[in-house]
Amino acid sequence: MDTCAYCDVRPLFRDHESGAYLCPVHAWLEVTGPRADAPRPPLTIRPAVPGDRPQITALVEYVQGDVEVVRCGCAHQADALSAYVACDDGKVVGVAGYTRAGDALSLVMFNVLPRWQGRGAATGLITTVIQEAQAQGAYRVIAAVTNDDLPGLGLYQRLGFTITGVLVGRLAKPGGGVALGFDGIPVRDEIQLELRLGE
Repeated sequence: MDTCAYCDVRPLFRDHESGAYLCPVHAWLEVTGPRADAPRPPLTIRPAVPGDRPQITALVEYVQGDVEVVRCGCAHQADALSAYVACDDGKVVGVAGYTRAGDALSLVMFNVLPRWQGRGAATGLITTVIQEAQAQGAYRVIAAVTNDDLPGLGLYQRLGFTITGVLVGRLAKPGGGVALGFDGIPVRDEIQLELRLGE
């Protein structure tokens, strides 16, 4: 497995310019300012099939440490969600899992492995989920990020999502403990976003 360019921690980010793999604490050293377009090798975005589940499980466990995902107060098993995957030569390198409730499609889980960040997988996956929502007749796409996920928050906003709420303290550990995320930011809050379709 790859390690952070600055320490032995598992990386979650890839610098678009240098290609360095970075842990959340050291990502701020590299992932700053506007970047030139990264090379975009051909990736395939397609619906997940049952045979993808082992790769999806491994990807989600690598990024999140567990296949249970809690978003907007609901727990989901990431490997059981309807999903789209980004593939590079048959290897699942990114996944966007979603659910449908009422007039909204909720993007519950979204991850791209560091080696493939900056190559169009993230934008392709979210755009495909938006198209799925439109095809299903949904009026909204709902997403959430942690308060430290500055790259994710920026990506969603560039794609037209707006912040609709902040669940303060939702992600704090029992007893008040917090994990450190991107740039050493304490992970405490869930930021909710929404894209209204057809407006």
